Amino acid sequence: METGSRKFSFTGLLFALLLALELSFVADMLTTRATTNLPAAALALVFLLSFILLFILSLRKKGLVKWMFILFTAVVLLLGAALYFLWLNTYKNGVYQDVDKAKDQVFAGKKVMAIVPHEDDELNLLGGVLEQYVKYGSNVYIVYVFNGDMNGDGVQRITEADAAMTAIGIPAENLIFLGYGDQLNLDGTPIYLCPQDEVLTSASGFSSTYGTDRHPPFNPGAAYTRKNLYQDIRTVLLRYTPDLVFCSDSDQHIDHQTVAMFFEQAMGEVLKARPSYEPVILRGFTYSTAYDAPHDYYALNALSTVQPGSEDYVTDGGSNIYYWSDRLRLPVYPGILSRSIFSSSGYAMAECYASQNAAAHADGIINSDKVFWLRESGSLSYEAEFWVSSGDASVLNDFVLSQHTQAHEDPGYSDNTWVPAADDGEKRVIVKFDEPTLISRVVLYDNPSMADNVLEVAVRLDNGAFYLSGPLEPNGSGTEVSFDPVYVEEMEVVLMETEGSGAGLTELEFYAGGYEPPFSFIKLTNARGDFIYDYYIDPSGREELGLYAFGCSADPADYKIICIGEGCYVSNEEGRLIMNCPEGKSCTLTLMDDSGRLSDTVYIRNDRRWPVELAQALEYHMRFEFKGGENSNTLMIVNKLKELAGRA
Repeated sequence: METGSRKFSFTGLLFALLLALELSFVADMLTTRATTNLPAAALALVFLLSFILLFILSLRKKGLVKWMFILFTAVVLLLGAALYFLWLNTYKNGVYQDVDKAKDQVFAGKKVMAIVPHEDDELNLLGGVLEQYVKYGSNVYIVYVFNGDMNGDGVQRITEADAAMTAIGIPAENLIFLGYGDQLNLDGTPIYLCPQDEVLTSASGFSSTYGTDRHPPFNPGAAYTRKNLYQDIRTVLLRYTPDLVFCSDSDQHIDHQTVAMFFEQAMGEVLKARPSYEPVILRGFTYSTAYDAPHDYYALNALSTVQPGSEDYVTDGGSNIYYWSDRLRLPVYPGILSRSIFSSSGYAMAECYASQNAAAHADGIINSDKVFWLRESGSLSYEAEFWVSSGDASVLNDFVLSQHTQAHEDPGYSDNTWVPAADDGEKRVIVKFDEPTLISRVVLYDNPSMADNVLEVAVRLDNGAFYLSGPLEPNGSGTEVSFDPVYVEEMEVVLMETEGSGAGLTELEFYAGGYEPPFSFIKLTNARGDFIYDYYIDPSGREELGLYAFGCSADPADYKIICIGEGCYVSNEEGRLIMNCPEGKSCTLTLMDDSGRLSDTVYIRNDRRWPVELAQALEYHMRFEFKGGENSNTLMIVNKLKELAGRA
């Protein structure tokens, strides 16, 4: 067969087809996106046009298309190999260097308990911090309230938690499964709104606690009742009496709300039962600051946890109580940080939770810090007697800041609020102690409803001293009234001015002295406040650093500066800490107080950054744009062909 003077060539047709397919494949890979990709029709057009043009070219220039195919294939393979080995180097060498060994005050010698709703919530709440406690030799317990069996996979969830925690060094006997089912009560009523002894059925059909042979439930065979669930949380606290207690707070998930509210109620009873017990209590969130946080892992240097929402207070699930500016930022274990997420130990832990697809959320979970809010536990109010002019006095000294016993349109409204009667002209609280008690601080907590606020409180001591509070924090966080220490047997608190029908107090707390931080530490940051560990400095070799401090001075001038590395040094310019590290150099930088007990050490480098940035861009593309082939037209076609072949 001839076309003019040109002969038809099966070889030219074959190589035109192969090269067109290869061009289409490369176009598909380059244009794949997480939310959209090159339309299948456009990809078909690319293939069709390139095939026609290449076939015509093969007729005009015999053998040219063959060599074009060989050359293009070689270029693609060589480029692919080069990119792979560049990524492999980052994968193998990207884990952050752990050069700091001086956080004993924070993480050493503690009995730590984390109370979380489900298996994987400990990763969301404490990923990177649990490893720090293990590293420094603390004894860590994890309490899982629910089995995570919404989809009938409770046993799998327990097994996943066992694997994840064992991998980071927490022994199996320290994992406590209460054994309750997800979203108890099939009619949709949250368990905290149910009668005390009503036996409930979980979404997966269980009515009593269960576990596995390796991890039986804490209270075997206990019926799913509100009373049993609450009592199990209280019993765990009483039995173990941890030094530090982490517990997730309320968000949009019913089970998370249940745990948050039952924990506060149980902790209040424990503190009343054991007045000398003063644990460190830290609350945090598992969704807004972790599982649902922005996917911001791929940065040359690890970023801090991002503030959720635009308000200063955290509004996740109507909690309202916590100001973002009041958060405690804990440093994480450097091994969870890597320039390639695949070599991060945090990602490895997330992979254990395959049923929750946690690895896909690791980019939001893993940050350079974890954030919590401290709650004082040593209030003298737990030993006092309260009398009120109207309403329920018992809610004022029970530790509970947010509680729901009925549904409200305002998710921030707490039913555990002392609200005086509308016709109460006194709005008065009388507090009595058994004996003269030294007091220097009164902390008043407003109803966390943003619409119901106390605008003025008068505090009168039995020695005649009189103090005004000013407007209480409207989100329900504490407002402090301080004065010189004085012995008091009786005092009164009067609501002078309020707004909203639900205005009142959720809690009244009294303390003998000023607030004492439970521990102290410092952490070096960059100028924007991100915690630094293994840090790429600005390519100029000069960059301003900062200092985060908890329980101690945040002024770098109060610390010795030790910089070990050729050509690297630190200058203090008008109170600004300026790091200098020439190109191609690296160093360790330490800030240390005079005692040597309070310090932070980081690794600073000024290496070539483009290979790491290119490797990160490639990894990001493959994970989130390519998404394992889900958004690739080419692989969709391949999978369809496999499906058809399977049916044949």
